Amino acid sequence: MKNMTIIFAEYKSKLKRYQNQVNRFWCPVCDTHTLTFAPTGAWNCWNDPERIHRLEILAAVIPNFGKTYHRDPVQSPPPDIMLPPIPLIPFTQLHLPITTSLQLSEVIGNRTIYRYSDCQQVVRWDYRTHKVIRPQHFNGKDWIYKAGNRPWIPFGLVRLAGYPELLNIVLIIEGQKCVEIASYRCLPAVCLEAGDYSTQTIAAKLEAIRTRLERVFLVVLPDYNLAGLYRARNILEVAYKSGIPAIALDPLKIKSDLKVGDDIEQIPELDIEYFMKIIREKERYGLIRIKRRSVAATYPIGNGRNQAAR
Repeated sequence: MKNMTIIFAEYKSKLKRYQNQVNRFWCPVCDTHTLTFAPTGAWNCWNDPERIHRLEILAAVIPNFGKTYHRDPVQSPPPDIMLPPIPLIPFTQLHLPITTSLQLSEVIGNRTIYRYSDCQQVVRWDYRTHKVIRPQHFNGKDWIYKAGNRPWIPFGLVRLAGYPELLNIVLIIEGQKCVEIASYRCLPAVCLEAGDYSTQTIAAKLEAIRTRLERVFLVVLPDYNLAGLYRARNILEVAYKSGIPAIALDPLKIKSDLKVGDDIEQIPELDIEYFMKIIREKERYGLIRIKRRSVAATYPIGNGRNQAAR
């Protein structure tokens, strides 16, 4: 029977658009605004770390998909996400940086202000179904809703100072809110540029960390979703090329019952004592590579025609 190719991008009109964004939609399966399309038509739900509900998305949008089509069982699975090797650094060479209790956030109703410097801050609004985050800079008179021309350092870095002659452990997590949660638990945490994990931006942020603390050992704790795993990989690759020792932690090895999208907020056990245990046994908790389950599977059968969806 002849193969039939489904171009899922042709069904975008049936999806609920997220705000006014052209290629970002609400996922009909997990109900998050993480379904995106590339200009090529390739698509993904970034809230699905193992890509196991792609067929459910197709079935929810394409008429009669479940009755008419089944997945081609010989389709090649997506490749594993390879990571640099875990650095073989003795625990005795690692140390927590000096930290301060500097207050960097302020909550006003549903709005939270995260202060990066005297003239840079990020404002976050939390709503029932979504959040809005916008940068601001101070022009000497007013706060302007733009990033401005000055470089931004990782959020939370101003709280840290280097411990002499040892590798300073820095925890990299996603989002200012998570940094504040980690700081409350006395963890030396920072986050990089919100939404921008390009090689150039990551390199600039990691260099800012190294400039401030001199000698560092980076520990990346990704959110438990596909986007988080990709970001962890990107950070490790840049760190490896920059000569900065780094490791990415597997969130499921820290807490095995995490749900997709969970982060450090859903790991209350991760305090400073547990964190140092993880560092001591980093080979046990680290991601050596991220194995992605094959998306080749059979959907409820109909007339037996093969199809491939992209």
